[in-house]
Amino acid sequence: MGIKVNNVSYTYQKKASTATLALNDVSLEIYDNDFVALVGETGSGKSTLVQCFNGLIIPDNGEIVVDDFIVSYKNRKSRRLKNLRKRVGLVFQFPEYQLFEETVEKDVAFGVKNFGLKGEAALEKAHQALDLVGLDSSYYQRPPFELSGGEKRKVAIAGVLVIEPDILVFDEPTAGLDPESSKELMALITKLHEQGKTIIVVTHDMDLVNTYAKRVLMLDHGKLVFSGTPNALFNHIQNYDRLDVPLLIKVAKKLKEKGMDLPVEGIHTIDDLLTYIKKWRENHV
Repeated sequence: MGIKVNNVSYTYQKKASTATLALNDVSLEIYDNDFVALVGETGSGKSTLVQCFNGLIIPDNGEIVVDDFIVSYKNRKSRRLKNLRKRVGLVFQFPEYQLFEETVEKDVAFGVKNFGLKGEAALEKAHQALDLVGLDSSYYQRPPFELSGGEKRKVAIAGVLVIEPDILVFDEPTAGLDPESSKELMALITKLHEQGKTIIVVTHDMDLVNTYAKRVLMLDHGKLVFSGTPNALFNHIQNYDRLDVPLLIKVAKKLKEKGMDLPVEGIHTIDDLLTYIKKWRENHV
């Protein structure tokens, strides 16, 4: 299941003097089982767009099509929006926005209770979701606000996974996490993708984009200005002050300029770079 965005616009505080056009005639497509990074400077409209995907924000103009669901101003009062949120799961940048129950298991079970599952059946679903994110039974009775940042984020993800969405949207999933926690979380997201989920990651982290994304969409002042591969993006963003080309790609390009014939588009990790350097040296010694 994918997402099709047709000419979507949205303005905050429409009737105020401070009205802000957050999305400006955006059209794009996200395909089934895609792994897409959504990038852009702060205020470019990224978070607004992904909240339109499951109807948390209703666009002023245009429409978003997800399977047989249509999110539009005309359909803003549709009761089907609740069911759309079962198809498109959104994990916010700050997990505290999604955690409110007194224990971890109750927090995760809340989602399925919303869709009619009660009692032990809901708790069993919650336990299965917690197991998917690597949190065992020792976490069930713990207050979620006493967990570490990485653990809170896992609980928030479990609270979305429990309703079994086909599309998962992560808004700045690694923000505030240490390198080890970030790597662990991205391994989980990669695993979910391999299991068939469509993944959309909103991020400023170009290293994350280079390592994990298959496609990249870029917004600038509410407009879509780029759609393509990570490597094509890095050629595109050289004139953007707040989006930087990953150091790994910079090093690979410098080595190529010095005469080392490296396939820059195929370098996503340090191990990739080292492997190509080793092969080059074997062929030139």
